Amino acid sequence: MKKLIYILALLLPVSVNAEEILNNQCKITAGENEYARIEDDNYSTFVNFNKDLQINIECDTNFKNIYIMYNKKNTEGSLNYNNKEFEFGKNGYLNEVLKLKSNTKKATLTYDDNFSIAEIYILGESLPKWVQDWQTLEKSDLMLFSTHADDEQLFFAGLMPTYIDKGYKIQVVYFTNHYNNTLRYHEQLEGLWTIGIKYYPVISTFPDAYSTSLDGAIANLNSSGYTVDDALAFEVNQIRKFRPYVVVGHDEKGEYSHGQHILNTDVLKKAIKEAANGDYHADNDPWQISKLYLHLYNQNQIILDYDIPLKSYGGKTAYEVAKEGYAKHYSQQYTWFTDWLNGPNNSYTSATEIKTYNPAVYGLYYSSVGEDNEKNDMFENVKFPISEIIFNDKTSSPLEKFKKNYLNLNNQEKIILYSGLAIIFISITLVMIKNKKH
Repeated sequence: MKKLIYILALLLPVSVNAEEILNNQCKITAGENEYARIEDDNYSTFVNFNKDLQINIECDTNFKNIYIMYNKKNTEGSLNYNNKEFEFGKNGYLNEVLKLKSNTKKATLTYDDNFSIAEIYILGESLPKWVQDWQTLEKSDLMLFSTHADDEQLFFAGLMPTYIDKGYKIQVVYFTNHYNNTLRYHEQLEGLWTIGIKYYPVISTFPDAYSTSLDGAIANLNSSGYTVDDALAFEVNQIRKFRPYVVVGHDEKGEYSHGQHILNTDVLKKAIKEAANGDYHADNDPWQISKLYLHLYNQNQIILDYDIPLKSYGGKTAYEVAKEGYAKHYSQQYTWFTDWLNGPNNSYTSATEIKTYNPAVYGLYYSSVGEDNEKNDMFENVKFPISEIIFNDKTSSPLEKFKKNYLNLNNQEKIILYSGLAIIFISITLVMIKNKKH
């Protein structure tokens, strides 16, 4: 029965509102041909194009956005419209929004290399919620090292919605890739977008391979042409690049003894040390994290509450949001993971009903800011720099950070804080006086 549901789900894997799409008022051609497969709301179908072909869009109505879902990888190119031109594809997003600066009825896409497109959507001035308008994060608060696509929705179920609701910026890093399985790659992105992740994930080049031990995972890694040192360098670079305060990894035992989960965390425990080691060569400057939490680690444990209503999710709980994210992994719904997360026949209504591999339980493996006392928040004792508290307007709740950190400030830091606030107040006052004179 579950396999039948999976097959039916693949027929319509993209959840869209047809009223938001303008394709029925447009004609999309490459050369002299139209290709129905790039307009069938199904990212499991696609068309391979030669770079010599241009994608021409002509509509009866104005449009301002083009949403492209590629097959296995994006391709760089240029967009021409209204005698204007801009380049796209440099960010590496599998699904990309091309935002025009003005309305138009015609546009041409020219690619630098052969390309493969799954879907093209022509949209108006506003972007529907289901459109993945990805951003690239410069500085993260929390970094999650997930091994496979769907692990982030299963063994870390509820973690991301919990901290997104609190206003923290999260960077997800995957230890393996599903580039050869286009469906899983798209499901991965759709699942993240559904739970509120707006920053594009980092995905390694290490292939997926099953084993039940650390040695087996290392052997699989080596047989693919990689070494443990390659894996270490990869993780160190991500920590140094995104500079997270809190890092989260898998159970040391690999949850259900998956070798790649074990290897991911084994490397991560070394990576947090080398990331702070100035003698370790990597692409970015050293960075000292504040904390490393491991799933199910049996020392210094904390338990997160995934069953309280979250304001930014309209009252849904973190557990409910996580189930919605996992539901986007259509190809995995027939597996045992589904009943594990949702309960038999979707009978679970709270995260507390999950008894094995509880996604709410973590242990503090490493801390540079002391042990937890309250044991219910990964950011307990974490102090953000004054500059972030005052001037960081990229977070959704700077006041939340201020309240969390103010009581931990020393006298010198409080002086800097008050000085900064005084400068802001004086600057605003002077501007108001100047404007009043004019």
